[in-house]
Amino acid sequence: METGETGELQSVSMVGRSGECQILIADPRVSRRHAMIRKQDGGFYLFDLGSFNGSYLNGVRVTAARKLESGDILNFADHEFRFQSELTEEDNPTMDDIGGSTIALIRSTPVIILVSDIKGFTSLSEKISPDDLAQIIGSWYSDCEAIMAEHGATVDKFIGDCVLAYWTKVNPQTIESSLKAARDLMAACEKTYQDRSDIFDASEANFAAGLALHTGKVAYGGMSQGEFTLLGDPVNLTFRLETLTRELGHPCVVSGDFVKAGEGVTAYTKSLGLHKVKGRAQGVEVHGLTSFPE
Repeated sequence: METGETGELQSVSMVGRSGECQILIADPRVSRRHAMIRKQDGGFYLFDLGSFNGSYLNGVRVTAARKLESGDILNFADHEFRFQSELTEEDNPTMDDIGGSTIALIRSTPVIILVSDIKGFTSLSEKISPDDLAQIIGSWYSDCEAIMAEHGATVDKFIGDCVLAYWTKVNPQTIESSLKAARDLMAACEKTYQDRSDIFDASEANFAAGLALHTGKVAYGGMSQGEFTLLGDPVNLTFRLETLTRELGHPCVVSGDFVKAGEGVTAYTKSLGLHKVKGRAQGVEVHGLTSFPE
C-alpha cells in the first residue's frame, strides 16, 4: 500500500470508499464499489466494477479481468498499491504434503450449476470504446457477485464475459433460489442497458445474456494453490447448454435433470425437445424458462 502498510487479500476483496469494502479508500474520486480482487484459477485477478475514474494495472486501464503478477502496481485515482504474491504450498492449509508432492482435499457432491454469458461480446468490443465497455462489464461483474450472494450461490469464476456459479446443495430451496437468481440476472442486463442506453443506442448495440442451469455430481475442492473450483462433465454440459440459447432463441434454458430435481419446476418451463451438444453421443433434454418464482 502507498502508506507502507501491508494487508492480506481475502478470496474476494472489494476496493472502494464504502465501509463494506475490504480495501477502503476514503476519496470521492473512488467509487463506492470501485474494483474487486478475486482469487481464482490459482491466482488473483483484478476486475474493475464499472468505476467512473477507472482502475489501472501497471499504468494501463483495466478493461477486462487481469491476472495479477508479483510486483504489479495497481492505481485507483491517485492511490497506489503493489501486489506481492507470497503464497507457497507450505502456507496452504487445504493441502497436505505426501512424499514431496501435494494432494488436495476433493469431494464429489451434487450441485446446481449456473452459467451466464454476455451475447455478442465481440461485436460489443468493436462498437463500444474500451473505457465505456470496461465500466459496463465491471458493473455486470458487480451485479453478478451481488445477485449470487443474495441467493446463496458461490461464484466459481469469471471467464471474460461469462460467469460460472453454483449451489452445493440440491433441494427445493436451492432450486427456487437458482431460478430467482436467473430472474435477477436477466433483470440486471436490462437495467445495464437502460442505465447506459446513450452508449448502446449510439453504437446500435444491445446488452443481453444467455443463461443455463443444470444439476449433476461434480468434483469439488482445492485443485491447486488452495483454489476451490468445480470439475466434471456437468460443468462442461452447462456451458454447452448456454450456447444453445442462441440457436433456440431462448435466453434462459435448463436441463431435463434440473427439471426432474425440483418439484414444481415444470410450472416455469416449456420443453424445447432433445438437442445434440458437443461431447454427447445422445441428445440432451432442454427446457426453456418461461417464468420465474416471485
